[in-house]
Amino acid sequence: MAQTAIRYTNFDGLLNVGVSDFLLQDNELTACKNCWIYKIGKLQKVPGYSLAVNSQVIDSKDVSYLHYYYDTASSTNYLLATADNGTALTLEYRTTGNFATISGISTSWDSYATSIPAMTNYLGKAFIVGYKSGTTFLPNATVKATTFSIVDTDLTSMPQAKYITTYRDLLYIGYCKVSSTVYPSRVYFSDEPTAGAIGWTGILTNFVEFGQDDGDEITGIAECADRLIVFKHFSMWRYDESNKVRIASVGCDSFRSIVNINGVLYWTNRQGTWRYSGGMPELISAKAQEYFDAVDQTTLGNQIGACYNESEYRVFLGTITVGENTYTNTWFCWDTNREKCYTRCTYDIAKSACSYIESGKKRCYFGNDDGFVMKFAIPIDKVYSDNGNEIDSFFDTKAMDHGVPEDVKFTTHLTIFSNYANGMKCSVQKDNEVAFREANISILKKNIEQRDISGSANRFRYKFYEKGLGKSWEFEGFVIQTEIKQEP
Repeated sequence: MAQTAIRYTNFDGLLNVGVSDFLLQDNELTACKNCWIYKIGKLQKVPGYSLAVNSQVIDSKDVSYLHYYYDTASSTNYLLATADNGTALTLEYRTTGNFATISGISTSWDSYATSIPAMTNYLGKAFIVGYKSGTTFLPNATVKATTFSIVDTDLTSMPQAKYITTYRDLLYIGYCKVSSTVYPSRVYFSDEPTAGAIGWTGILTNFVEFGQDDGDEITGIAECADRLIVFKHFSMWRYDESNKVRIASVGCDSFRSIVNINGVLYWTNRQGTWRYSGGMPELISAKAQEYFDAVDQTTLGNQIGACYNESEYRVFLGTITVGENTYTNTWFCWDTNREKCYTRCTYDIAKSACSYIESGKKRCYFGNDDGFVMKFAIPIDKVYSDNGNEIDSFFDTKAMDHGVPEDVKFTTHLTIFSNYANGMKCSVQKDNEVAFREANISILKKNIEQRDISGSANRFRYKFYEKGLGKSWEFEGFVIQTEIKQEP
């Protein structure tokens, strides 16, 4: 029987481990790491990242929180960062240079090491709340330009809180403490601003309870679709200044995973990644469910969300093992435009993240566990390493049966089309063997590479992988020569 050429020239379906190989589309992958789609149909190695600045926030300490603060009075961008400094929590800032300790903090946050702050921009300032443990909350603070204050008159009588956001021109805080009493299900809101200032004179009535008798607690608050959204571990609520409604039995385990991208709210819990734009929340990570099932459930509160390249939601899951593959420092990445997902594994552990504009360029930044802040590159930046470290990338196709899984195919030849893939390796797995055969490994040396493989099987799975510092490879597809094997 004459051989047939079968073409696989589109892999922009990206990751899908939610269905069997028989149900997968030919353009979907059963595993991938550090591969994404920048141009439709063409699979590429992800861009890298670099140090945002050579200085550390605090040497060898987690960068526990990052916040983009814009000073409206001076039209200046500030990147705020917190880290432990001995027994104190410190706050540092930068514009384009090195980090420096914020003016006026002095001993304000002494003995508050390990606290996790939350910040929001309001009235030209950054308002800061936070929580340490038990009934110990971080002293409320503001930042105006480069000056820190815990005695700002906008803070007078303001309850302490874990979470903070703005909604309809008011400041809202959640999971609060008034005097010595903690209210885990309560949200307070400020008085109406007057002449650029606010008060908290109405705290006896300016609050809302969200499921106060449900045995749960608030885990985050945000604004979306002209509603205040309140998360607890096992529920979410909306509020419109008049009515509160329990939306669904879907919660959030880390307020730092909550990100608003183009008016849509994204967050992650023990089930996976969700989105909400009104109506009901939607689970969007089903194609990667095995990755979320592999997450250490004791670290759910450490999940860090970020917006990458204006339209991608990223959330840091930590190190996980799925099947035969271990993914170190894994981010689940959801392309909100194409509704596709992949994994990004970084050399560094992520402890915090935010977007920031520097020299007119908006990029995604993240803080690591050694006091440094990193800046994710986009393709135009031409960064091909993770701060000088090699990027390890691979992808596995589905088990290809060419539409006739019941027949044994004799496959003889492989033609691979790529750019900048010098050194990329290819291996073949037959009929879901335990591992890809080392004997089948070949190395790509040209943009169009011819390889003889000479194998018989009902189904073939192909792995392509590369680790290096070179320009990001681009993979356009491959063509196989095969025929139905005739019985003797």
